[in-house]
Amino acid sequence: MDTHRRRLLHLAALSTTALAMPGLLRAADIDPSGSPDRRVTNRAFFGNALSCDSAAVPVSERGTRLATLADFGNAQQCTMLKNTTEGPFFFCTNPGIADIARGKPGVPLTIALRTVDAANCQPIRDAVIDIWHCDTGGLYSGHNLAVDEAVKSPKHTPPVNGERFCRGALRTDADGIAEFRSIYPGYYVERAIHIHFKVHVGNRAFLTSEAHLPESDNAAVQAMAPYNMARKVKRIPNAQEASWNLPTMKVFERRDTRLAVLDLALTV
Repeated sequence: MDTHRRRLLHLAALSTTALAMPGLLRAADIDPSGSPDRRVTNRAFFGNALSCDSAAVPVSERGTRLATLADFGNAQQCTMLKNTTEGPFFFCTNPGIADIARGKPGVPLTIALRTVDAANCQPIRDAVIDIWHCDTGGLYSGHNLAVDEAVKSPKHTPPVNGERFCRGALRTDADGIAEFRSIYPGYYVERAIHIHFKVHVGNRAFLTSEAHLPESDNAAVQAMAPYNMARKVKRIPNAQEASWNLPTMKVFERRDTRLAVLDLALTV
């Protein structure tokens, strides 16, 4: 049995042990919604962060992938990312398709994330990456906020409707990459433009964070329709969140889309 498979089996066993501990999982941890979302396997005591059942998440298509290994640069320079807050709008969404825009209008954006083991800088295949971001008007699927309505609480909020646009989950391929087709996110009250991600190995979440997009691309996209609609609040630049120490994705023009890439280095 190779080292990779032994590691995944060990982590799966840890997840199973955690589930057997009393009090870690309650019926209330399963988000009520009209969509077949994945089961919550654990709710962390600190940060209220969720782990999800990832057994049915499919592998990202390597053969049709837009991103190349050269787009990511030298993985030998991997630096472990730190966990940040999960935010209110994550839930264990239903997996299955790479086209997570689900018909939402906007500037096309392909998002390619590569998982890397910070201990040896090698790609981690079979990890599950969840991503979620807002639409062009700053709205998150599953929730009923209005454009420019302030977020009421930073704590996890279960979905209240069956919309699932701009969120999804895929398993990484042999290069450690999961690639999603979406739209460039807009912005909402008191936040710079960003994309959230969570990495699961087995049924345990190992990294939850988010990333900015380059300011030059933000400015160019926000000048286009439908992003340039009249808004009550102004867009916050990345520099205003500099103290958060969030990574910034690299963005390329490729074919008829923008391609955003980022290495997610974690310790497993």
